Amino acid sequence: MKELKYEQSIRLMFNHNSIRLSFQKLEKAISSDDLDDQEIYTTVGELLLWVVTTDEWHKIHGLRGYKSRRNKDEDGNIIFGMKHAFNMLKHNMAFFQIHRKDGGFEFPISFPMEIEEITVNWMPAGDILIGKYPDQKENYIKYLEGKEVLETFSKVITFLNKEYANIRFD
Repeated sequence: MKELKYEQSIRLMFNHNSIRLSFQKLEKAISSDDLDDQEIYTTVGELLLWVVTTDEWHKIHGLRGYKSRRNKDEDGNIIFGMKHAFNMLKHNMAFFQIHRKDGGFEFPISFPMEIEEITVNWMPAGDILIGKYPDQKENYIKYLEGKEVLETFSKVITFLNKEYANIRFD
């Protein structure tokens, strides 16, 4: 296990706590009766920030072989799509929403009536998610597009927590 300087270990601990708290806020925003788009947008942005900066922390200060483990791990790969989503939130001023809601009532109503559970999914990339690097958009499409937001964050958090568990704090 790798030993860390005090400042590095505090930073990583704060990042993981921030991920946990932001994820809880997102769960609450999504399970709310009114599904507030602004609250979802805000907490998705927060989570993207913490996931991307924690990934960067592990690349610089983490255990040897981090990038290789991330690249081979199905859940770790999702980070590639999240990096593009994060860049779009920062740099694309025409970009207002990273998610869409699916399910609920649909008209016309038919019988027997079925009401699908409302889910919050990553939006289609379309033309709005074009960035400077085509590979990043492809990663977004491959790992995030149309998938459930909470589920993808949960998988990435599981991967990052496995890395965190292997680091020794002295």
